[in-house]
Amino acid sequence: MNASRITKWVVQLIVVVTGLKAVSFTAAQDGTPAPDEQSEAHRETLFRFVDEGIVPGNFDLMIELLPEDYVVHSPLGDLDREGVVAFFSALRASMSDFSAVRHQVIVEGNLAAGRHTISGTFDAAEFPSPLGVLQPNGQPVELNVINMWHFNDEGRIVEEWVQFDVLGFFTQMGAFPPPRAGLD
Repeated sequence: MNASRITKWVVQLIVVVTGLKAVSFTAAQDGTPAPDEQSEAHRETLFRFVDEGIVPGNFDLMIELLPEDYVVHSPLGDLDREGVVAFFSALRASMSDFSAVRHQVIVEGNLAAGRHTISGTFDAAEFPSPLGVLQPNGQPVELNVINMWHFNDEGRIVEEWVQFDVLGFFTQMGAFPPPRAGLD
């Protein structure tokens, strides 16, 4: 690396660090929580949403944490607050040993990202899906989910983006035949 590139890199680093300090100072001055406090509050909201809402089926808490204009953009289409509650209600009801495990949550400002695994055995009840009503097949289901959340100024989740393997999910739920080993 030549001296000119190193100098440019150092100058860029100084600008970024100085800019971050200015943002932190400004946030503390205008009464908004410092980034660490805000991040911790958002992290706590996400933990409550999963641990106290989704896992035990406390849908009242989920509604409390999501404002009326909440929307989640998912591979199954956009869902509003009632739609996401209905999805998790049906998913929980369809599995005898429903669980959700949080692997990572990263929070920065009013945005957060996470990785979770939802699992259970599809043996308790039918599951209404975009492909039709799926009958329990007694098979284990593991859904690896990547989320991104946007919080409003009141600390509520207003928008979410979700990604997961839809084909794998519906194959595990019995909507499609599993792939064959050693395709002929």
